[in-house]
Amino acid sequence: MSKQRGLWPFVFYFIILIASVAALWGTLQLGEHLVPTTATANTNLSPASFASAFADFQQSVTHHRESTIGRLLLQILVILIAARLMGWLFRKIKQPAVIGEIVAGILLGPSLFGKLSPELFTMLFPQESLPNIQLLSNFGLILFMFAVGMELRLGDIRRQLKGSIVISHAGILLPFVLSLPLSYSIYTQYAAAYTGFTPFALFIGIAMSITAFPVLARIIQESNLQRTHLGKLSLSTAAAGDITAWLMLAAIIAISQSGSILSTGYNLLFLIGYLLVMFGIIRPLFRAAGKVYNNTEVISHGMVGVIIILLLLSSYITELLSMHALFGAFMLGLVMPEDLSFRKIISDKIEDVSLLLFLPLFFVSSGLQTELGLISGVDMWTLLGAFTLIAIVGKVGGTYISARVCGQSPKNSIYLGAFMNTRGLMELVVLGIGYEMGILPPAIYTVLVMMTVITTVMTMPMIHLINLINKLRTRRTDRIDVVGKQAGAKVLLSFGRPASGASLLRLTNQLLRRGEAHPNVTALHITTDKDINSIDADKYFNDSFRPIIMEANRLAQPLETDYQVSGNVENTILAKLINERYNLLIVGAGVRLSSDEDDREATTMREQMSRRMGAFSVRTTEALLSIHSMLRDKMEFFIEKAPCSVGIFLSRSFDSPKRILLYLTTREDIRMLPYARTMAENNQGTLHIIISKALQGEKLPLHTGEEIIATLPHSFVGTAREPDTHSEKGLSPNNGCKPPEGYDLMILNYRLWRDTFDHNKALLLSLPSTLILNLK
Repeated sequence: MSKQRGLWPFVFYFIILIASVAALWGTLQLGEHLVPTTATANTNLSPASFASAFADFQQSVTHHRESTIGRLLLQILVILIAARLMGWLFRKIKQPAVIGEIVAGILLGPSLFGKLSPELFTMLFPQESLPNIQLLSNFGLILFMFAVGMELRLGDIRRQLKGSIVISHAGILLPFVLSLPLSYSIYTQYAAAYTGFTPFALFIGIAMSITAFPVLARIIQESNLQRTHLGKLSLSTAAAGDITAWLMLAAIIAISQSGSILSTGYNLLFLIGYLLVMFGIIRPLFRAAGKVYNNTEVISHGMVGVIIILLLLSSYITELLSMHALFGAFMLGLVMPEDLSFRKIISDKIEDVSLLLFLPLFFVSSGLQTELGLISGVDMWTLLGAFTLIAIVGKVGGTYISARVCGQSPKNSIYLGAFMNTRGLMELVVLGIGYEMGILPPAIYTVLVMMTVITTVMTMPMIHLINLINKLRTRRTDRIDVVGKQAGAKVLLSFGRPASGASLLRLTNQLLRRGEAHPNVTALHITTDKDINSIDADKYFNDSFRPIIMEANRLAQPLETDYQVSGNVENTILAKLINERYNLLIVGAGVRLSSDEDDREATTMREQMSRRMGAFSVRTTEALLSIHSMLRDKMEFFIEKAPCSVGIFLSRSFDSPKRILLYLTTREDIRMLPYARTMAENNQGTLHIIISKALQGEKLPLHTGEEIIATLPHSFVGTAREPDTHSEKGLSPNNGCKPPEGYDLMILNYRLWRDTFDHNKALLLSLPSTLILNLK
């Protein structure tokens, strides 16, 4: 009966399918008599020749390619591919990816692409299609400026208000003032036909003065300075400077677009009223909302909808008041709640689409307006040199002098000057506004774009030069700091997932603590996405280190924290080991050996794909998906490259092991005995030992309660097998040496691990928590 019922859905489906086909055929047959004669020729579906059919297909493809949406989609594809490629290339040469995207925009414009292939350039970027790109890029800039405003937290500025305000304003005013004589000297020749002198001089001044906070924040992260005094002061100074510069820009736009002094007064009056509403009403309301959402996991669609409406409304109001829509977007981002969780959720919803989709459109829109051919002749090259020199001297010099006046050291002051010289995307936004308003002529616009690229590109070389100059002094300081630290083993604990950090710290404490003498532990967490903003970085830091800091407090274990952003986890850890001379590196075993169900499934799927596609294809696909670093086995890298001893921990619900099993296979392994013994003593547990036949005659210094319970077969001793062979060695069940059950922790050397467990899934599933040691 149940089988008959199981067939009825298929029978019903077949009847419905036949009836639908019959109804469709019958309706089409009846409809043939209703089609007018003139339409019949146009809808003739009779068979045609292959040639004519292919010609019709080509005509259809050409029509859709040249349609508005077809051309726009092709343009976006080309722009995104070029932007990602150049961004990747500039990362390789230690430059911010945004500079590569800016260069991609210039290269796709008439300066290179238009010169190399004018026909293809005209086909891809016809003049009539440019307004569509500009419209999308302007909307993307509104979203981006909102995200930039959220990155600038007023609380961070208040904490260093005195220094950041003085330094930032000096770094704005000096290049602004220095640019005025230059503006006066070039106005008649280059700009008199376009605009009045006042808006021209004011726009040149603000363009020379601005700092790109988003680019600077990523440079600070990549330099691992975000938790230092210098990093915090740099970010607060750039934030204060950006707020001031945008207020100045709003006033300058209002002045430039006003017809009279009285009209300018009205604009500025309404600007003050707008700011009072934003900071007196909107900001307190959002602060209250931030407190409400502080303990929730999500922000409702209704709340996000309100924010989007307010974003568009704020942008619209500032556009009406002659202050540009971008200023309204920036100010709304600035008054968002300063709670990290709230800002991160909102930025995640907005920033990715603005950064990855709309901003490359803006770069190309800027590039299409940048004609490098306009910089020709001695006069134009001299003008580019003069603008660049004044920009650098004014920004670096003004920041350095004011920082020294505020009591900063010469080293920090010159670093601040180099950081503030970063102009990047924010400069392009200002230049784009000036060009759009007809204030900046094409030649001056091109010169200033090139100045922007030069000053931003030179930031990292300046930092490296300063580092080189201070290298000897830094080394001396490092020696003093190392001597001043507490006695005991110096351990670097590197973790990925927050929960694993707490487990690794617990292991390290139990492995090395002797009574009240704790090891000297530094916990390192690395975020691999180098494009994260400052909000994400702070949120990741808090979320990642919260469990390990709580565990450190519970254990009374002193702990230093180090948060870094890097695209190469292994090399970053290795550099820290070399530079700071650690005794021991403790890391987790990684995704491949994890007991987590999702990790095991990912590993299994990876192996299946490797068998089907080949290892190279799988690694290439993982690289494109940016997951190769997480799935890669880092164990062998650390064992071979690390200048110190290495402990690799495979955790299986590790807490306080009472029964500990130690494998000793060579005389060198006897050095692992004190570690295992300390582990047992700190947990009031028992230590059991398995030795190889080579050590049977060796007199081991055993303590009371410690015992040798078994002997490994003699076949184990010898050269470790190659990874791609499957010979029976070590603890394989086939030679009667399956690991004993009932133990909480197993300790062994790396060679035994490689010979036995690394390629034996049956054994891996039955293992307790395991510590793999490679002592040097």
